[in-house]
Amino acid sequence: MTETDVAREGRPDVVQIRIPSLRLGPVVLAALALIVISLVLKAGMLARGYFIEDDFLFVGDAYEHGLTWDYLTRVHKGHLMPGALALVWVLSRIAPYNWFLVAAVMLALQAAASVGMLVLLRRLFGDRVGILVPLALYLFAPLTVPALSWWSAALNAVPLQVAMVFSLAAHARFLRAGTARHAWRGLAWAAFGMAFSTKGAFLPLVTFALTTAYFGADRTRGWARTAVREVRARPRLWGAYAALLAGYALLYLLRQGTAGEEGAGVPKADVARDLVGWMLGRTFPTGIVGGPLNWGGLAGTGGFADPPIAMIVVAWLALAAVVAFTCLHRRGAWRAWTVAALYVVVADAIPTILARGRYTALVGTETRYVADAVVVFAVCLALSALPLRGEDDAYRRRLPGVMPLTTVLLTVAFLVASVASVNAYGNTLTAADRVRPYVENVVDSLARLPEGAQIYPRPVPDHVVLPWNGDRRLTSRVLAPLADEAVRARMRDPAPAEQPYVVDDSGKIVPIDHLFGYFDMAENLNGDGGRATGTTGRRAAGRERTCYELRSGAVAFPVEALGGPEGVGALSYRSARPVTVEVSLGTVTRRIDLPATGENRLVYFPHPGAGTGLRIALDAPETAGFCLKAVAFGAAVPAESR
Repeated sequence: MTETDVAREGRPDVVQIRIPSLRLGPVVLAALALIVISLVLKAGMLARGYFIEDDFLFVGDAYEHGLTWDYLTRVHKGHLMPGALALVWVLSRIAPYNWFLVAAVMLALQAAASVGMLVLLRRLFGDRVGILVPLALYLFAPLTVPALSWWSAALNAVPLQVAMVFSLAAHARFLRAGTARHAWRGLAWAAFGMAFSTKGAFLPLVTFALTTAYFGADRTRGWARTAVREVRARPRLWGAYAALLAGYALLYLLRQGTAGEEGAGVPKADVARDLVGWMLGRTFPTGIVGGPLNWGGLAGTGGFADPPIAMIVVAWLALAAVVAFTCLHRRGAWRAWTVAALYVVVADAIPTILARGRYTALVGTETRYVADAVVVFAVCLALSALPLRGEDDAYRRRLPGVMPLTTVLLTVAFLVASVASVNAYGNTLTAADRVRPYVENVVDSLARLPEGAQIYPRPVPDHVVLPWNGDRRLTSRVLAPLADEAVRARMRDPAPAEQPYVVDDSGKIVPIDHLFGYFDMAENLNGDGGRATGTTGRRAAGRERTCYELRSGAVAFPVEALGGPEGVGALSYRSARPVTVEVSLGTVTRRIDLPATGENRLVYFPHPGAGTGLRIALDAPETAGFCLKAVAFGAAVPAESR
């Protein structure tokens, strides 16, 4: 699509704006039809998805921070992605955990990437029928679908694809027209990609490699010489790209400490070997030709690529045949395949090894780690087979007469396999069935929550957020965005209460039934003289003790606790007047104000202390009329919901 021409005719106060008509030839119409069909297929996949795992961590974190530089530049599990975090923050503020909203935004970005790929291919090759093949490969390759269906992955993958196609398209326009503004647009799109994914740092390298491989003044002089000539010819442009990369790398290094233990690290040799074997030997080659057909090892985020042996063999034979055929017929085809191979190794495999090579090789079966390589592969496939606009003598030898029919048949086979693989993957998505009811129950319970109710933190179920995420998976973090501001504050800093609430594993907010852990009482709370259950409720002078004996206004209990926000204590007491007690465990002390009561009253209180020995002390040791009846400490157990 050309730019608007503005011309002044005759008088300087007269402006004529000429808007060229959009020419939709058969190739463009066919391409747009493919884009629409692919978006319908992906919309159906998004309809099966829902929030899970890191999605909850992102939203919870967004509500705990303002839109600050510190928040935006935090490294999350190896990713420096200020653009993605900004998008999370905005969408979460508009409507937290609204799947329709985030799915619509991701689908719109996917549509932009699809149109951008068409723009790129047209700028490189014109409106020839051959561009429909690499376009179809990008639109329908199953490798990109799992990354789209999981929001946390889509936040990185989809904007990165948008940046890749539009950056390359802008640079192609610059190489054709020589207008500097298009070169700087390409640079701006590269910066956009880096803002959403660390892999965006490889985009300038791809741009430089393709420029020197196919747009050098004299490709017969060799690729390396062309690269040197290119740098000398455009030092400002490539200097700006180098400065962008250096700035991003410096920022990453400065902020790497915010990732904790989840950043890059030294991989285990056996894990790295098996991971690469899966990723480069099975997952990528089968996925790029329409596989894997089968998905196994079900996780909450969807299935892992599990291609049958026959699929692996067919994939490798197909790739080998395409590479060999294009290298025999198209001049310089080997350069395109070199770029594609280096990208999937350097930009996908190596970073994944550094980030995940300490854990499990199954990471190599997750297609989201190679989703971005589909863009590069599609462009390189086109460069290896099609002549550029205005390129003469692109082929070494005449193409076989059966080539058009063979291309059509192979493309149809790819599309059939891709649709089958995508549908099979859709059957592995379980978040909508398991997590959506949980969130809906939370929303419903919050709407019916009693005024002033205190909600104590508990971990969300494992199928919502996995246990290794620690305190970040507590209800006080990941579910607080669903509450209003007052309730949200009480969830994050709950107060002592006689009847506190917790979120049970179904998402319903129910009272605490009891504490799992330590319990001791001076007598049966009904006053029938039952024996003590612990070492502190001892007999005195041959009779049951009805209250714990306070020495200097304090008493200690042999509680052992690991500490953390999940810790909850409880005490039962009677008191003739209001008192304040200090409950200490480890280095943490909490002051609790207790009202006067003539009957046994049970009070719960959150306590994050860690260590051995729980000490309860009166703020005023000389206070009379206080009777401590029972003490408990541990994890809150929800009452059975009705």
